[in-house]
Amino acid sequence: MSPGFKVPLYSILGVAVCFALLFSIIDLINYCCGMCQSEEAKPLVETETQVYLVVTAAVIMGFIFGLVFGLLDVEDADMGHLKVALLRDESICYPIGGILGGIASAINQYLREESDEYPFNSLETADLDDDDDDF
Repeated sequence: MSPGFKVPLYSILGVAVCFALLFSIIDLINYCCGMCQSEEAKPLVETETQVYLVVTAAVIMGFIFGLVFGLLDVEDADMGHLKVALLRDESICYPIGGILGGIASAINQYLREESDEYPFNSLETADLDDDDDDF
């Protein structure tokens, strides 16, 4: 297969795999954390903006991972050099995934803290002032 055909194919495959894996992991983490936390606690991903962030991160990461896999021609490596080719692919993809994942998680945490779903409402002292007996 020619590289002009392989690279887009692996990029699309990378997007699909990354998307499915990322959403499955986040859904599992949301479920497990929801079982351990109180009802007032915020889930990791809840708002529409956070979901768009996860989709964007999955698409970018999957595209880059597929692009690197296709450009390094890992699939055509012979059995003797396959481990070296996979290690080279990992050495490129792990830092990229770590950086993009860190950026996405920082943005997600910012969006999570800025969410209006759980606003802070201070108690007013006038509502609690029961010392006046109006009998």
